[in-house]
Amino acid sequence: MSVSLVDTRSFLTTLPDVSVHDGTDDLFFFRGDEQKFPFATIVTHDDPYDTLSNLSRPGVFRLNFATDKETFAMLFPDLQTKAALTEANLDYQALDVFFPHPVYGRMRWVSVINPDRVWSHCQELLVKAHQIRELRPNNW
Repeated sequence: MSVSLVDTRSFLTTLPDVSVHDGTDDLFFFRGDEQKFPFATIVTHDDPYDTLSNLSRPGVFRLNFATDKETFAMLFPDLQTKAALTEANLDYQALDVFFPHPVYGRMRWVSVINPDRVWSHCQELLVKAHQIRELRPNNW
């Protein structure tokens, strides 16, 4: 079973007090109505500052979400410094695997293109991202 963009959006909107900005092709998920900083995004196309994932491929979307220091370290134990992230040879086009966000990895954002096998883990991490935002509303 392949997890679609619609499935991903549906899951995110089941979390408490989530608002969605969907005025563009991309989706931004916020805790509450204030919409200062999203806890998750779904990106559907490349733009001038973010092309490494080649999102122009048909049917491809990238789910991105915030993590805390411990979660990021668990997912990427060898990428704990800015230098390690910069020097790493990462495949930002790989499907169904976690990788540091191509632009915001230094801020401990995680990405996955077309999650399928990793979807249950994504759901756990998305709940945690939502809680991080809830616990630290003014501390991003």
